[in-house]
Amino acid sequence: MRVFILLLLPLFSFSEVIRIDNETQKRLGIKLWEVRLQEVEEELRLPAQVSEYSGLVSQVYSPVAGVVRKIFVKQGDYVKRGKVLASVYSPHVADLQAQIRMSQVKLKVAEETLKREEMLYREEVIPYSRYYGAKIDYEKARGEYHALLQSLRSFGEVKGDVVLIRSPISGYVIEQNVFTGSGVDISKEMFKVHSHEKLWVYSYARPEEVDMVRKGTKGYSLWKGKKVWGYVDYVSHEVDQNTKRVPIRLLVDNREDLLRPGLMVDVFIKVGSVKGFWIPAQGVQKVKGDYMVFVKTDDGFETRKVKKIKEEKDMVLVSGNLKEKEKVAVSGVIFLKNQIER
Repeated sequence: MRVFILLLLPLFSFSEVIRIDNETQKRLGIKLWEVRLQEVEEELRLPAQVSEYSGLVSQVYSPVAGVVRKIFVKQGDYVKRGKVLASVYSPHVADLQAQIRMSQVKLKVAEETLKREEMLYREEVIPYSRYYGAKIDYEKARGEYHALLQSLRSFGEVKGDVVLIRSPISGYVIEQNVFTGSGVDISKEMFKVHSHEKLWVYSYARPEEVDMVRKGTKGYSLWKGKKVWGYVDYVSHEVDQNTKRVPIRLLVDNREDLLRPGLMVDVFIKVGSVKGFWIPAQGVQKVKGDYMVFVKTDDGFETRKVKKIKEEKDMVLVSGNLKEKEKVAVSGVIFLKNQIER
């Protein structure tokens, strides 16, 4: 069996050397990782809750007083723009239609009278004043008829004696406040429809973290491993006295329909960038209170003190006295650590 010698010597004030030959390194299963300097965006991670975006919420009212005759949707349904939500019977609409029918008859009589009077006038059977009077009566009847039609059109789409209530946007019916037989008027909300294509996400930061965030800063919500991107559109100027945190709001693009109002998620806000080295987590060890890596040298390894910047899964981003393409130990490091701690 081959015998090897471990010798610890001070190199600099911040490092120590472990002398070990390559053959022993292989026997101990020490594997190496080549480090490369990378610029990585820094993110502020915050707890958050998804909320409706008021810009895509539509409240639906009846344009006329009446009674709900039929409901075509229910709360929770997804509806497309123009979908009929309900029909409303209105006595006023029914009365208006009766007036229109009478006005139509009156207009037809006036039109026929005008044609007859015009013919008699041209044949010089009647004076101009009589023909002119018939023309005035026709214009009056025509004006009344079109005014009634315009009044009916102001109520939207009317079929028979009911007004059809359609959804102004595509989205989810998040509130239904009427049922068949309910009385409605222009002040009573019938439905609320919300498009989830955009949502607000309210996160809550410590006061010392808020200085890193500005309106327009990019960020994303993480849900089921997927990122829903957006940007900061509001930063509160007050600290919530209950949570001792400052509300920060993101407006996110939710066209893939991943998020729903009420969800608790994590928000990540981009707050700058930092340079560092990604190293497998096993290669960063805590030695005598400091984080260390073991850098390969010609005759062994030397310790280098590093600072952890961030961790992702099984990787750690560190900064410290490392150089591009240097190699650090990422397995068998417990043996190396033990040599330093002796």
